Amino acid sequence: MHVVYLQPHFTYPGGSGNFVLETAERLVQRGVDVSIITQAGASDLPQRYPGIRFRFVGGSLPDTISYWVNYFRIYKRAERILDQIHPDIIFPHVFPANYWGFLYKKHNPEIPCIWFCHEPSAFVHERKVINGLSNPMRFFARSSNPLMKVIDTNLVSYADYALVNSKYTAERYRKIYDVSETEVVYPGVDISEFPTHPAEKQDYVLCVSRLTKFKRIDLVLDALSLLKRRGIGKKLVIIGDGEEKENLMEKSQKLDLVDTVTFTGKVNRDLLISYYARAQCVVFPSVDEPFGIVPIEAQAAWTPIIATRSGGPMESVIDGETGFLVEPNSVEELAEKILYLDQNREIVESMGISGRRNVENTFSWDRCAEQILRIFTHTHRSI
Repeated sequence: MHVVYLQPHFTYPGGSGNFVLETAERLVQRGVDVSIITQAGASDLPQRYPGIRFRFVGGSLPDTISYWVNYFRIYKRAERILDQIHPDIIFPHVFPANYWGFLYKKHNPEIPCIWFCHEPSAFVHERKVINGLSNPMRFFARSSNPLMKVIDTNLVSYADYALVNSKYTAERYRKIYDVSETEVVYPGVDISEFPTHPAEKQDYVLCVSRLTKFKRIDLVLDALSLLKRRGIGKKLVIIGDGEEKENLMEKSQKLDLVDTVTFTGKVNRDLLISYYARAQCVVFPSVDEPFGIVPIEAQAAWTPIIATRSGGPMESVIDGETGFLVEPNSVEELAEKILYLDQNREIVESMGISGRRNVENTFSWDRCAEQILRIFTHTHRSI
């Protein structure tokens, strides 16, 4: 069985890219022939994943006007490769590479197309994502939005079946595309990357995120400022980069938090896991996140997670047991939970143990790959 993943690119770390690489590697280990068609990625990808055949089509990336001007030229490169390698199943992922799969399915109806919907095309259906773009892309996305919604709905109809990363995404899929038959496949973590026992905790709160407006890291700064005004100082480490970094640094200065907030930028994987393991808690303030890999990575590292009571974290965080869920945009509640964990170190320890158990039982890449393989095998036998 030859499965071909379609993914826009692997040029920066991201949930969908990790999902593609982790599941593809495990499918290869289970005897599946796997190819990945993508625009770009690190030059060592083929060496790091020797069992996977990478095919690069090049071109400008999707966050540029140039990409859309040359969209069909890029699609035609992907189409030629698909014609050459004869897939048994095409497995598109995030926008706009999912459109490659839908267009190919339209012209090759005999080949099953199973879409992994990490979220309904965010640059089409998510106003907060569109507003977070820089001009001229923001202007282009806004002005073309009515047409793009029509195109998106039409193209998605060519998918034979959809897998989704959470019940929340399944419900969004139903509302947008009027399709209720989907299957939830939770992403995972590689538990072997994380410590086998809890690490000694240090006195800091951790945020791990791409620094964009809709990730709402500003709320964490507001929560720490609130605590400081009440005479309680907490250190914050923010890992990640993005267009909002400068604004967040300016905000930390205005709130007089410069001495307690550290911006590390991107860090390597080993250092990231060390930060996870030593943090008193991890805060994930994003609202309506389709799934969110940070909450399960925090739990894998034996660390409590404070996340928003919305979206995917409602399925990965057990409120009051592996961490806390707080109301969206509630600075007061966020500050309250940070303070509670600071004052109850035994709760930090017990939540860390429960979180680790939660991840081991529910969120592993092996479990995820087995579920996908079962679906592919059933589909392939039905052809």
